Amino acid sequence: MAQAERECMRVVMFPWLAHGHINPYLELAKRLVATSPDDHHLDVVVHLVSTPANLAPLAHHQTDRVRLVELHLPALPGLPPALHTTKGLPAHLMPALKRACDLAAPRFGALLDELCPDIVVYDFLQPWAPLEAAARGVPAVHFSTFSAAAKAFVVHCLKNERTPSAFPFEAISLGGAEEDAKYAAQLVSRDDGTAQIPERDRLPLSLERSSGFVAIKTCADIERKYVDYLSQLVGKEVVPTGPLLADSGGSDGKRDGGRIMKWLDGKEPGSVVLVSFGSEYFMSDRQMAQMARGLELSRVPYLWVVRFPNAEDDARGAARSMPRGFKPARGLVVEGWAPQWRILSHQSCGAFLTHCGWSSVLESMAAGVPMVALPLHIDQPLNANLAVELGAAATRVKQERFGEFKAEDVARAVRSAVNGRERVAARRRARELREVVARNNGDDRQIATLLQKMARLCGKGQAVPN
Repeated sequence: MAQAERECMRVVMFPWLAHGHINPYLELAKRLVATSPDDHHLDVVVHLVSTPANLAPLAHHQTDRVRLVELHLPALPGLPPALHTTKGLPAHLMPALKRACDLAAPRFGALLDELCPDIVVYDFLQPWAPLEAAARGVPAVHFSTFSAAAKAFVVHCLKNERTPSAFPFEAISLGGAEEDAKYAAQLVSRDDGTAQIPERDRLPLSLERSSGFVAIKTCADIERKYVDYLSQLVGKEVVPTGPLLADSGGSDGKRDGGRIMKWLDGKEPGSVVLVSFGSEYFMSDRQMAQMARGLELSRVPYLWVVRFPNAEDDARGAARSMPRGFKPARGLVVEGWAPQWRILSHQSCGAFLTHCGWSSVLESMAAGVPMVALPLHIDQPLNANLAVELGAAATRVKQERFGEFKAEDVARAVRSAVNGRERVAARRRARELREVVARNNGDDRQIATLLQKMARLCGKGQAVPN
């Protein structure tokens, strides 16, 4: 039998302008092109579109099969090109960034004309991207970087706005129909009056306009019931990609990794708590003070990764800093960036005090490290509930409201996770989950399935078996 001819499938990926979104898209791109050569008679080429501010740090990831393409946003007052990214972006400028991105729709369309893709993969904050694709006869698929539980929660609440009903999975629900509806409303009501698209409409439109199915970054073995419920809600198949974990070491790890790893090497196994709240959340002065005091009160060695917004663009007009007089007696404080995956994988790391961003939850489970949950906003409380349900979170920090915590409660939760009686069972469960996540992360069949479905949408790879 003659060997089937190979085809080229050109994919344009357009994640939201945040590294927490870009990194999963980049990892998916790498896996798609790695899966394609011998298995599907397809040569996949991915064009990853973002702003110059986001792409500059990723230049070393570019290859002949994964290409970085710049999208220049229109100029808006107070939003220079250096801030066309959520990294270091003060919260008050987020609406301006969304508006600038929305106004870039014609420029994105022009890129599609230039690149001639066979398929577009887009994020939920750009529901206009599939319209630009459709105008050119190109199918488009929404790829979600959120947990299936959180995504299903929000869609459920939006579908039941007029007559609120509790999320049907009690472990994820925030306390009943009214509380669920109230929280979902907060998530989608952050318009400042300048938005091109109402915040409430972005997610539903992105799901509605996805061609045939929706892809999602999750492990089917962990979130199967939530994947199934999300599929039921949107009336489309939901295709898990696996956790898409990538080592944060490599060239980035050289920036400060040596000092961090040397410090960890000097600690006892399982004795350190990693403390990090993501790349886009900046604690208030009060939160910083309570956290600093709580970590010292815990008497547990800690590695605290802190981040501050760009000083010149901070609404307060001054750079934020560590609490006055704070001198870490038991910990190492790292500002800006740290190789999170390498730290979690180090034998001295015994717990992870985290905001429960979805990528952090997956990385913690993949490393077999129990979490101390301190969700602060957006999807984090839902992810924290999922982590508790799975047994991935050893404990959680008591809060009056999300973001309102006391030093004593931080200390109590950290001590419990690292030195408490429950730590043995928590670490045993963490090891079990590590095996599950590792199995999903290494299962190429999930990416192969996604690739098949993408190829069918655009009429490529017809030799691919069902």
